[in-house]
Amino acid sequence: MVRKLFEKERAREIDKCSNIINSEVFSERDITFLPEPVQKYFKVCGYMGRPKIFNADVIWKKSFIKLSPEKGWTELETRQFNSVIEPVRIAYMKALSMPLQVRDIYRDGQGHMYGKLFNLIPVVNAKGKEISQSSLITLFTEILFIPSYSLQSYIKWEPIDSVTAKARFIHKNIDVTGTFHFDETGKFSRFETNDRYYNKKGGKFIKKRFSAIADSYLEKDGVQIPNKVRIIWHLDNGDYDYFKGEIGNIIYNIRD
Repeated sequence: MVRKLFEKERAREIDKCSNIINSEVFSERDITFLPEPVQKYFKVCGYMGRPKIFNADVIWKKSFIKLSPEKGWTELETRQFNSVIEPVRIAYMKALSMPLQVRDIYRDGQGHMYGKLFNLIPVVNAKGKEISQSSLITLFTEILFIPSYSLQSYIKWEPIDSVTAKARFIHKNIDVTGTFHFDETGKFSRFETNDRYYNKKGGKFIKKRFSAIADSYLEKDGVQIPNKVRIIWHLDNGDYDYFKGEIGNIIYNIRD
């Protein structure tokens, strides 16, 4: 079953974290090398003095996907797990209007999207260079949702100005860049990259501008987390809103 595959892979990643001693907290010394707006984000969103994060469950309250620019929105049940020390992202998505389940993973430099109809008939089995790079970029968009990612050696930061910073994500054989934008309060508002592959009809992959937008924030246990988010492809014939959702919570440092 697709759901069981997600649960098995999540448990495997959690087990890798079993020996991590979670006594360190985010400090000024940790963030001094970061560009000005990223430092401000840590402070404004309440992470300073809190435990550093080694993994997280992202709890989606609502989520929707548009399978092509011409189609309408499909509502999803979405579960997501991220790990930090070695970058990992695993998501389970179940369509509520059709018998389709999908597991999407980035791990060890490889991306893989696998899906079944009726939990029996394989209909998606996407992998390869373009899928791996695109899967890593999905994780890239979330490095401020789970901000310990920002401190890892595979992320290289470059300052731009007081509300913008560029980052380079280098992992295994993948090397991509993106730009992070922040609003006047210091919260992350938009990520943009030109390094993600768009799958055109006929199976041809081309790079297109890609954005992730955080429209609002929610306070949970003294931390400001992104709440309503959108994913957009910027195509030649106009913008294609691909995904939208509402995060209800992010639970950090999962051990079971």
